[in-house]
Amino acid sequence: MIDFKQVGCKICLLRKEHNLSQEDLASKMYVSRQGLSKWENGTAVPSVDSILELSQFFGISIEELLCLDSKTVVDPTDIFKGQERLYIVNKLIRNELDVNLVEIFNQLLPSERLMVLKAIKDGRLYCPIEKIRPKLTNDEDYYLRRSKL
Repeated sequence: MIDFKQVGCKICLLRKEHNLSQEDLASKMYVSRQGLSKWENGTAVPSVDSILELSQFFGISIEELLCLDSKTVVDPTDIFKGQERLYIVNKLIRNELDVNLVEIFNQLLPSERLMVLKAIKDGRLYCPIEKIRPKLTNDEDYYLRRSKL
C-alpha cells in the first residue's frame, strides 16, 4: 500500500536536496505551487504522469519515489510532521525509520521516550548508550542504569 504522506515527505526532501523552492519544482512539473504543497503534505496525490515526471527529474525509480523499496522517510527536523505519533514511534522501535535516534530523541514526548528506552533495554533497538545518555533525564538515566546496559 502506498503511503502518500510518506511520498510527500520524499518529494519534499528531494526538492530540498536539489535546492529548489516549491515554486521552482511546481513550474517544472506544470502544476501550481499549492498543488505541489498538497503533494508534499500528503493531502493530494500526484497523477501518474506527474509521478513519472518526478522520477525522471530526480533520477530515481518510481518504486523509490513511491517509497516501495525503502524504510519510512521522515523529515529529521520534525519526524512527526504529517504522521500519527504512535505510528512513527512504533516504526522507530521496529527500526523502520531512517533517522539518527540520538538527534531526534528530544522530539519525543516523555511516554514515547520511555517506549524507546524500553526497546533499547530489551535489545529490540540499538543505540549507543554513551551517545544518548546526555539527552536523558535523571529518571531515564536511572532506568537504563538499573537495567544493566
